[in-house]
Amino acid sequence: MMKVSDGRELPLLDDKVNNWQPAGAEHNWQDSVVLVWWDAENKVGGFHRIGHEPNYKDGPKIALWNHLCSPDGNYRKNEYMDLRDADRLDNGGFGAGDSCRYEFLEGHHVWTIADGDVSARLSHSDFHASVECYPKDSTVSEEFANVHADIPGLVTGDLSIGGKSYQVKGLSFRDRGWGRREWESLLAHRWVAGTFGEEFSFLALSWYSSEEDIASFGWVVRGDTVTYAKRVDILTHVEVDGMVNRGGSVRFELTTGEVFDIECHRAAEKAFISTHHGVCCVDTLCEISCGDMRGFCDFESTANIQCGKRMPTTFVNGVCHDGYQAIEKP
Repeated sequence: MMKVSDGRELPLLDDKVNNWQPAGAEHNWQDSVVLVWWDAENKVGGFHRIGHEPNYKDGPKIALWNHLCSPDGNYRKNEYMDLRDADRLDNGGFGAGDSCRYEFLEGHHVWTIADGDVSARLSHSDFHASVECYPKDSTVSEEFANVHADIPGLVTGDLSIGGKSYQVKGLSFRDRGWGRREWESLLAHRWVAGTFGEEFSFLALSWYSSEEDIASFGWVVRGDTVTYAKRVDILTHVEVDGMVNRGGSVRFELTTGEVFDIECHRAAEKAFISTHHGVCCVDTLCEISCGDMRGFCDFESTANIQCGKRMPTTFVNGVCHDGYQAIEKP
């Protein structure tokens, strides 16, 4: 059981939500899975997203955002490809061509990556029950997060990148959503998903839409209890390119009167850059602190004020080209 701090019970999502869903009728309907993670000991991490868009005007499509980082280099695959019947796996999993797939196996969220010399098998296990906490009275839920769950956890597995192999053990956050997604409505947003471990996790989100709507909300999870924020303040540290973030800070003022200030410092050497439908999205893996607590978050940001008319290709400390690129040592 999961409950809100005021005593209300939250309905749990069953395991069926982890499988691909029957497509809706909307032209911009999508079905997506996301995993973001960081292994602080090995200094390796990743961001992985598979989004199936079965009703796209040019035929069914897959949006793949696939990123890995290590102390020696970074891997990126940002591809928009045809959605094949074979990509809707028989066990309910999500395929993305031959290089990436997601499956829900025996209670674990498993990602398999195989692309040339880069490979990984990563397993995320949830810290708490699967619940949906997004408010249903904002443009965020109407345009971008019709059904949405964000669940922290532990990641384990194997990674091979840049000629080195790692046994992965770290903190992770997964995102599961489907429904109508109005990409063109997104002008700017922040999505900060983090965890200090089983005892404390959080999500903060801000949203600026093409209709000039601005929204922000968030919550923290402690044990089996969700506490909503009555106010969320997200401060983003941005490079001189006006796009790539170095992390930032988040202040939660909760409905209980508690206040938490969380500092987010970039842990990976470079941010991950993903582009899709005119939107340029930046994900920065951060190590975080709040009092004596230490953990990890993904600090995600967009700044699409030009409404997708121009797609930049030059960034400060951001990876925006496909393939493996070694980091030059001083």
